[in-house]
Amino acid sequence: MARTKTIRLAEKRPAWMDFAVCADTSGSMTELFFSDRIEDIAMAKSVCAECPVTEPCLNAALSRNEPWGVWGGQIIVNGKIIARKRPRGRPRKHPRPEETVTS
Repeated sequence: MARTKTIRLAEKRPAWMDFAVCADTSGSMTELFFSDRIEDIAMAKSVCAECPVTEPCLNAALSRNEPWGVWGGQIIVNGKIIARKRPRGRPRKHPRPEETVTS
């Protein structure tokens, strides 16, 4: 019975997912796209920047009301796109510049 469910889920997978840079079969990038660390979020966004399917990825995430993560190069929190993720803890008195990751 479990095998039948797996096949049905694979059949419902949209065709654009085959072209996603993050869609490796091992799930090795999952932690990167669902991390709270600013460095990981910047790295996930840089992966999305090289992806040919960012628009359908983001649209699918918004239509599913994804609660959080990086989808289509955007940060989603509580089902909404936010400009930047604030680090955990008390805010700094003097914010530092936004971190970027160079490839």
